[in-house]
Amino acid sequence: MSVPKISVCIVTYNQVNYIQKCVESILQQQVNCDFEVIVGDDASTDGTRDVLLQLQQQYPTQLKLVLHDKNVGPINNYFSVHNQAQGEFVSHLDGDDYALPGKLQVLKDFLEENDDCRIVWHRMVILNEKGQTAVGMPLVPLKQSTGLDKFYLKDLAKFYSMTGCHSGSMYRRAAKKLTGYDKPTIDYYITLTFVQDGGYAAYIDEPYGVYRFFKQDKTLTRQKGNMYVGLAKLDFIEHMLSQGIPLNREFAAQTLFELFVRSYLRYPLKWRFFKLFLRCRALPRFSDLKLLWTVFNNSRNTSKQKAFLKGYSGKI
Repeated sequence: MSVPKISVCIVTYNQVNYIQKCVESILQQQVNCDFEVIVGDDASTDGTRDVLLQLQQQYPTQLKLVLHDKNVGPINNYFSVHNQAQGEFVSHLDGDDYALPGKLQVLKDFLEENDDCRIVWHRMVILNEKGQTAVGMPLVPLKQSTGLDKFYLKDLAKFYSMTGCHSGSMYRRAAKKLTGYDKPTIDYYITLTFVQDGGYAAYIDEPYGVYRFFKQDKTLTRQKGNMYVGLAKLDFIEHMLSQGIPLNREFAAQTLFELFVRSYLRYPLKWRFFKLFLRCRALPRFSDLKLLWTVFNNSRNTSKQKAFLKGYSGKI
């Protein structure tokens, strides 16, 4: 097989009930170029690795496995896979999510047609434990909320949800800055590094993937937990502020947004985000506060419930 145009990177840990659906949803994609699939298993103990080895026997030339003998954690697993990607374009998928037909072709075409775009996301179909579905991530298209088609570094720095769902992303490998990180982090920080020296991010409103939102199940997102995400977010904002990157007003808006969300959902770390807000030594713009309130209001539980009741009419 020649050097692939696209690399699809999948990370998994103890997802025996989901991993086959995830991998096959990519391998069965119809796209007008070669692509490779690289799966990193973080020493699963539930049979996930057995499923992957069986899949590799079926797709020996296209499926590559990175099998860790010891648990290395989600970030090291992420980089162990993405650092092996050969494609010009790299797509990410968590092992408990899966792709819908057309995903790779649509994302590839968008990046080829928009040279300055560093990373693009499609929206996702959210699937909950009741079997209900809704189009989301975000629930309301960002263009409708912001009026923007292109999202630059200052736009993305304002709040976490502007980075889209990690499993709905494709980026230019040439824009990749990080090959490792020595602290827990999240896709948000990695995304900001793609556009740190120029270029922009973009969204496709149509859903081309399914995100499992199971409150009681051990999906990858649930494993990260609110504490992990919060600590990682605190770390990278502090890191970027220490580098002198002029995003104080944007990060002030981000930390204020976190205070809203964590107070509403009773999440931890509110005091630390308040102290980080003070460290920004800046006040958010009124327009940013208005935008944050709009996004916050759109993503409240009542909005999610209405979206699930309305449902998604497409095939998943």
